[in-house]
Amino acid sequence: MPVKLKRLSLYLHQNGPLTVVLPVAAALVLVCLLLHTMNGRLRPVLETTASSQATNLITQAINTAVDNCLQENGMTYGDFVTMETDSAGKVTSITSNTVSNSRFKRQVVESVIRQLGALDSGGLGVPLGTLTGQPLLSGVGPKVRVEVDSVGDVTADYNNSFTSAGMNQTLHRVCLDITATVYLFLPGEVIPVSVSSSVCVAETVIVGETPDTYLNLEKGNG
Repeated sequence: MPVKLKRLSLYLHQNGPLTVVLPVAAALVLVCLLLHTMNGRLRPVLETTASSQATNLITQAINTAVDNCLQENGMTYGDFVTMETDSAGKVTSITSNTVSNSRFKRQVVESVIRQLGALDSGGLGVPLGTLTGQPLLSGVGPKVRVEVDSVGDVTADYNNSFTSAGMNQTLHRVCLDITATVYLFLPGEVIPVSVSSSVCVAETVIVGETPDTYLNLEKGNG
C-alpha cells in the first residue's frame, strides 16, 4: 500500500470518518450559503439591467418598423383621414380611412415582429463588475449573457388627439400605440419584458374652428 494511503487509513482509524466528512460538509454548506446570498443580491441587478437593455432595443425596433412602413407605403396625413369642407373652406368633418388604416396597422405589427425576431442578442449582457453595484467596477469584467428567448404578443391601436396650436388653429395627430413583449432568457430564469410606445404617423394643423364631427376616430379604430 502506498505511504499516502497508509497515512490516510491510519488517520481514519485513529480519528474516525466523521472528522473528515464534517469539515467537508461544513465547507460545502458555507459555499452554498455564499452562492445563495450572492444570487439574492445580484439577480435583481441583473434583471433590472437586462430589462432596461431589452426595453431600449424593443423601442428602437418599434420606431424602425413604423418608419419603414411609412416610407414603403408613402403614407401621408390624407391616407389616414379624409377631411370634408363646406363651400367656404371650413372643415366640417374628419373621417378615418378604415381600410388603409387597417392595412397599415397590420403591416406595422408584422414588421415589429420581424424586427424583434432579428434582435441581436450580442447587445444584451451585464458585466460582472456592474452586478456588484460598485461604481468603480461598473462595466468591468466578463458579461453574464442574456438571450432573447422568444417574441410574445405585439398589438397596435390608433389614437387621435386634438390640441391647440395657436390662435384659431388645432393640431390633429394620428398616433399608433404599439405594445410588444419579448422573453429574456437569464441564467436559470425567463422573464417577460413589455414595452408600450406611441408613435405619431401623421399630423396636420387645422386652421379655423375645429369640426364638430369626428367619424371613426376613437381609440382603436382601424
